[in-house]
Amino acid sequence: MKISELSERSAVPLPTIKFYIREGLLPKGTSTAKNQADYGPDHLARLTLIRALKDDAGLGIEAIARALRAADEAKDEFVVAAIDALRVPGGAVVDPESAEFEECVTVILDGAKTRHWNVTRNDACVREAARALAVIARSFPEEIGSPLTPYFDAAELIARMEIPEDFAPDDSREAALRYSVLGTMLFEPFILALRRMGHVAFSRLAAETRKAKKKPKRARA
Repeated sequence: MKISELSERSAVPLPTIKFYIREGLLPKGTSTAKNQADYGPDHLARLTLIRALKDDAGLGIEAIARALRAADEAKDEFVVAAIDALRVPGGAVVDPESAEFEECVTVILDGAKTRHWNVTRNDACVREAARALAVIARSFPEEIGSPLTPYFDAAELIARMEIPEDFAPDDSREAALRYSVLGTMLFEPFILALRRMGHVAFSRLAAETRKAKKKPKRARA
């Protein structure tokens, strides 16, 4: 299809498509003549992904570009590259050269090793987990030495459900990117919200239990 048709079918303005191509978010089309190129289903799928990441996941163009460029530049494991390029905004600063950070990296990798997770200290996700744990330890230092098993168990249960063993990203590159990258961004807020719902529910349950224990028993007649 011509770029005008691509614009019409994707509902993305032509100048925006050209901007995405210049910035490397969208691959160039196959040249058919001077100043003309042909675009296929993968271009349409990529535009759909970009729109969803921007409009539904709330990512900025810079963040989207970083993830998609990482996927396009990866010779293999392009899904891993894209997910690892995602960044969680904000958060307290932790010196990656500090002893506290290194201690947390060790804790995270030890937990991953017991589950045979194929991750390394150079993976951004590992370093983000270590940074988050280091921040937690500032207010709750006892957490460094406490078992993190329930958190790893919960994460593994979710990950196994979302990325099954028969996941075959090479069969459809754009579909795999949409499933994994968009799924990561859209479901994280949902998972966090469910966790907070659990906190609210169990806090109320604990209050009701305490109240029941304090309630005086009726004397027998």
